[in-house]
Amino acid sequence: MHKSLLGALSLLAAIGLVSACSSLTATSREVGTHAPARSDAGSRSGAATRPSVTLPAATTRYHYIANVKAPRAVARLGYNVIDTGSSDGQIDALPAGTRAMVWLGEKCPTRIDDTFRDIIDRLATNPKVYGYFLSDEPHISECALGPANLAEKARYIHQASAGRQKTFIVLSWTVPSSYHAFRPAASGVDLVGIDPYPCSIDNPECSYAKVETRVHQAIQAGIPPRRIVPSFQAFGQENMSGHEGSYYNLPTGYQMKRLLSLWAQLVPHPRLDFTYGWDHQEDSSNPTLVDSAVLQRILFRYMHG
Repeated sequence: MHKSLLGALSLLAAIGLVSACSSLTATSREVGTHAPARSDAGSRSGAATRPSVTLPAATTRYHYIANVKAPRAVARLGYNVIDTGSSDGQIDALPAGTRAMVWLGEKCPTRIDDTFRDIIDRLATNPKVYGYFLSDEPHISECALGPANLAEKARYIHQASAGRQKTFIVLSWTVPSSYHAFRPAASGVDLVGIDPYPCSIDNPECSYAKVETRVHQAIQAGIPPRRIVPSFQAFGQENMSGHEGSYYNLPTGYQMKRLLSLWAQLVPHPRLDFTYGWDHQEDSSNPTLVDSAVLQRILFRYMHG
C-alpha cells in the first residue's frame, strides 16, 4: 500500500529526487479507487490564462517505464515495472517490489521459433517477470502476418506461465489503421499501448486533441478500454544537436499534469500505465525524465495518490 502523500513527499526529500544518470539503457522497449484529487495551476509565464489542472491519483498499481539503466532511481519514484532484457541476472537484480517487462520486441512480429521458446520456458516461472514487450509500432500495411504471429507467441506465453505473465505491444498513433488489425481479439495480447505523444516543436502547447482522437479510434477499432495502456510522454528532442529529425518537446510541469488528467478521463481504470522514458536514447530522446526534477515530482505524486 502507498504511504500518505505527506509521508511520501518527506521520503522524496530525504532520498533526493534527481538522478545524475543520463546513460543509454541496454534495452529499448487491479485497480483501486480515485483518491481525492489535487488542483494545480500552471507555473510558466502566461499560466494565469490557462485553466487550473486537477492532478489525478493513479488507479492502477502497475507503473512501467522504459529505457532504464538505474532501476533503483525509478523504483524510488514509484515505478514497479521496469524495462529489461531477457537476462536472468538483470531481472533478478531488480529492486524489491519491482518486476520486469522483458523486451523481446520486433517492429514486425515474426513466427515463434526455438530461441523464443527457450527464453519463455526459462522465465515463465520467475515471479520477477511481469510480462513481455513483443512489438513496438507494427504497421499492418508492412506486416500482414504480424497479428497471427503475435497470437501464436501470446498463446505460448500464457500457457507456459499459466496466465500469470502479460503480453504487451505499442501501436503507433500515425497508423490508426493498425488498431483494428492488432486488437487483442486478433493478436492475443493482453495490453496495448497507444502513443500519441502530443508535445512537439510544431505544437509547443501540446496537441491534447490528438490523444483524445487516437484513444477514441482505438476503442472504436475494438481495443477494450481496460486493455489500453496510457502512454505518458516524458521525453523531448531539444538537446539532440545536429539531429535533423528533431520533433518532440519535453512537456512542462503544467503540460504533464494536463496529460495525466486527460488520460485519467479517457482510460479511467487501466491495468498498467507506461512512461517513456527515463534515460536518453540515441537518435530518439534527449532530454528525458532523468533530466527533469519537476516532472519527477509530478509523476511521484501521481503514482503515490
